[in-house]
Amino acid sequence: MIALGLAVLFSTTLWSDSHYIFIVMFAVFISYCSFVILMARDRSRQMTTDLLKQADILDRLAAGDFKVEGAVFSEQKDEVAIYHLSDVGLTEFKSNGSTWSGGYGGLSVRVAKGVRVNGGVTQGRSTRNPETSQAIDIGDLLVTNQRIIFTGANEVRVFDMDKVVNLEAGPNGVTVHISVSNKSKTSGFQSANLSDLTPGMAVALASAWHEGGKKAAVDSAKDMATRLRAAIAEQAKSKSK
Repeated sequence: MIALGLAVLFSTTLWSDSHYIFIVMFAVFISYCSFVILMARDRSRQMTTDLLKQADILDRLAAGDFKVEGAVFSEQKDEVAIYHLSDVGLTEFKSNGSTWSGGYGGLSVRVAKGVRVNGGVTQGRSTRNPETSQAIDIGDLLVTNQRIIFTGANEVRVFDMDKVVNLEAGPNGVTVHISVSNKSKTSGFQSANLSDLTPGMAVALASAWHEGGKKAAVDSAKDMATRLRAAIAEQAKSKSK
């Protein structure tokens, strides 16, 4: 980009005596490029910091420390709270409306130059737009060895782990979709707080505990922490080349 700026400056000064304005423009161009580079580096450093925080949390859980604070709920028999997340978005697949397509059909009569009147009827149809995942509420997410519990300002959802038929997590678990046998629609969770565990990670721990007990959850936490640190190391290695 700097080479491009120099080329632009050199070419313009060949045919213009008022080249000072181009010097100013070039300085602004270089400043903008520097700003973009610095912002990209800051985002990369922040991402690495967030991933390390997630790995540290997973290390604590892998050591068996599943103490949950800030969550109040009515426990069922043999239920164990595993992790609590705040500011989590509840999502559902919904349509944002319909699209009309069609026009006029029938007799068309010219009444003036460039003007025609359709004497027929309107023909067409309304098509329901495809459903997409949309956030409908924000609240707290608590995962246990038996349930996934969401409590928001407008919605309260409880997913029984015995009825979960499918779990689908996005990259790094930032989003996760849950299908259960007693609900007709797939719901999900999403979070922008990457310095904490993602909803997908929390739900994965709950699923592991439900299927194989505390040891399975501990092993899952160890595996996720190992994978995170390996990804961080690989990223640092690629930058150093």
